[in-house]
Amino acid sequence: MNPKPRSKAKITVLVATLAAVFAVLRIISTFPLVGVSGARFSASDSFASLYGVILGPYASAVCITLGTIIGFLIGRPPIFWGFDFMPAAVNGITLGLIIRGRRKYALLLYLMLLFLFVAHPYTQLLIPLSAASGKGALEVPFVWMHLLGLLILASPLGSKLKGLVASPSIANVTLGFSLSSFVGTLSQHLMGNLLYASMILPFLSDQARIANWTIIFWLYPIERLVIVAISTLIAVPIIRALRSVVSVSQSEGIGIAAVQER
Repeated sequence: MNPKPRSKAKITVLVATLAAVFAVLRIISTFPLVGVSGARFSASDSFASLYGVILGPYASAVCITLGTIIGFLIGRPPIFWGFDFMPAAVNGITLGLIIRGRRKYALLLYLMLLFLFVAHPYTQLLIPLSAASGKGALEVPFVWMHLLGLLILASPLGSKLKGLVASPSIANVTLGFSLSSFVGTLSQHLMGNLLYASMILPFLSDQARIANWTIIFWLYPIERLVIVAISTLIAVPIIRALRSVVSVSQSEGIGIAAVQER
């Protein structure tokens, strides 16, 4: 018998199941969203990278989109006019591309998001810091951490991420996934910032926009690192467990097959 129909059926069931899980996680609030009264990030942000590893770039995007829509229906109100699925979907796509060995496409996506952010008319590119000398203000690029993510992805280290996640060593899996998730969550942040700049900031004053970007500048590194840490703690045991029970042939077409490659 041809295994492909069964494989597609398994993927469909897996996508539907994980979409339901994602929808429930959307209801659990975490960090407050600066500049949007009452809005908060959700626990699902820590699972987007894992979805990219398990499902690959395309199925994870479908799964996250479906889970976000279900989340709307069960009580999670939209923040970005219904496009709330896009940041987490970008994270899943980025991780899926990295784990599938398509790092160049992940790099291209990252560069595109970074370019769009820099070119956006409501973006605050430089954040002024008070100078201790009193001679003025030191200005720091808002995207300093995103440039670090770009460096990781574009460097020789980026080409080793897939192999690290596929390694039998738990230390290598942890290192590979945490670095990949770091890149993924920064791409997610860029996408979220683009939605924020396009849908929220046009209705604020110039002074309010500058104030909000300054607050975000100080908060987002901590926020992103916490998300990466939680994501890694959750993902590494799951990746190792899946590898032990799912063979490469059975999971053909599913992202975890790439994780099992040696």
